[in-house]
Amino acid sequence: MYRKDTQIVETVSGHWLRFPNHFKKSTCLVELSNQISLNIDMKSGNVHIHKKDENQVYQHIGDLFISANSNNQIHCNVMQSPNNDNNMDFLFNALVPSSNAESTPVLVEKEESA
Repeated sequence: MYRKDTQIVETVSGHWLRFPNHFKKSTCLVELSNQISLNIDMKSGNVHIHKKDENQVYQHIGDLFISANSNNQIHCNVMQSPNNDNNMDFLFNALVPSSNAESTPVLVEKEESA
């Protein structure tokens, strides 16, 4: 039985996931696996990352901020949630095509909240 402080929210694929009541769905909610979901805000480029806990409730573990500059470089900033006990170590190893058909490395910054 689930606690009253949770809600179920529909993903873009039609699956229903359980989140805390304070969760607010953004533009697009995607379930990547049986453990991870991404709540994507298309206006800000912010991706809220959630992981399923032992009670089958998706808890916020961090954010990924994505932006691009005028030189076709993509910037990714990762911020770990301050109340996350698990270690969220993401490794970004990607290339982004530039306008002259060459590859440009992605610039990545990782931050941790205090």
